[in-house]
Amino acid sequence: MDVEITAGTVDDVAGLETLWLAMLDHHREVTGERWPMRGPGDSWDLCAGQYRTWLGEGSALLFLARPTAPEGGTREPVGYLLCQLLPSGPTFDLGPSHGEVHSLAVSGRARGGGIGSALLRACKRELRARGVTHWSIGVLEDNRDAVRLYERLGFSPWTRHLLARLDE
Repeated sequence: MDVEITAGTVDDVAGLETLWLAMLDHHREVTGERWPMRGPGDSWDLCAGQYRTWLGEGSALLFLARPTAPEGGTREPVGYLLCQLLPSGPTFDLGPSHGEVHSLAVSGRARGGGIGSALLRACKRELRARGVTHWSIGVLEDNRDAVRLYERLGFSPWTRHLLARLDE
């Protein structure tokens, strides 16, 4: 599928719900029942609120992937990427700010067709244009396909977050 990558705004957030929920389902599939997950309604409400806040205050970038030859006349996004712009912390000198890819979602029917890579390349170009020198991305350990994609695009392990239940 050929897509066009464009910058998004806070006005585009409402149209991302289906993609977010598909990503939530995908995460549920790859992690099984290992970790508790929010229900779709709560998850989307929290996500949309965060996106609107970050985009409204200018601390995030949104990129949309839309088909160039729309099926049925629709140009609804088949993927998106949201990247936060975060200040460099006290330990690592990553410049005044670095990019952190918060969400990368591609519809199930379009996954594996290069759309995620195209979204990441667009984000990388914009970060560079803004003078940002580093970016990061989190990935579920169980999401092997995503790990391979990110490593192909130059990401390598940097920090590792571990999670444990306190009742065990």
